[in-house]
Amino acid sequence: MKLHHNDESIMVSEWPKYDEKNNFVKEEADVELIKEIIKSIRNIRANMNVVPSRKASLIFVTDKKEVIEEGKGFIEKLAYADKISIQTDKTGIPENAVSLAVPGIEIYIPFNELVDIEAEIERLEKEKLTYQNEIKRVEKMLANEGFVSKAPAAKIEEEKAKKAKYEELLAKTEERLKAIQ
Repeated sequence: MKLHHNDESIMVSEWPKYDEKNNFVKEEADVELIKEIIKSIRNIRANMNVVPSRKASLIFVTDKKEVIEEGKGFIEKLAYADKISIQTDKTGIPENAVSLAVPGIEIYIPFNELVDIEAEIERLEKEKLTYQNEIKRVEKMLANEGFVSKAPAAKIEEEKAKKAKYEELLAKTEERLKAIQ
C-alpha cells in the first residue's frame, strides 16, 4: 500500500498542494445534517427511556429527500429505525407521534412504537408513588419540632431543597401521565 504516488521518500517529497476539487462543502453539510438527525432522535429516545432494541418508524417531512436517502443506512443503524418514510407534507402522521425538528426537516416518530403504553403508565405510576412518599417523608421530618430545633441549618435547607425537587419531579411525572392516557 502506498500513501503517495511517487517513489520518492516522504522526507524529501513536496508538501501536498490544496486542490479545490477536494473541498466537499455540500457533502460536509449533508453529513452534519445526518449527524444532527441521529443525535436528535437518540436524545428523544433517551429522554423517553426507550431501549435501543426497540426499533421505530421514522417519518421525515422535508424537501431534502436526497440527503435522507443517502444517509438512510446510517440513520436506520444509529437511530434505531426499522422503517423510514419521506414526505413533503404532514398527511398521514399519527396524532400521538413524537416530533422533533432539525434545520429544514421535521421528524415524527409514532409514540406507540417507542413505548409500550401500558408498561409506561405502570412505570410512571410507580415513579409518582415514590415521589409522593418522599414528599411525605420530608414533610414529616420538617414538621418534627425535635428535628428542626436540633438539626443544623444546612441540613434543614437540604431537606427543603429535596422537597422542592421531589415536588417538581412529581409534577413532571403527572404531566407525562396525562399526556399518554
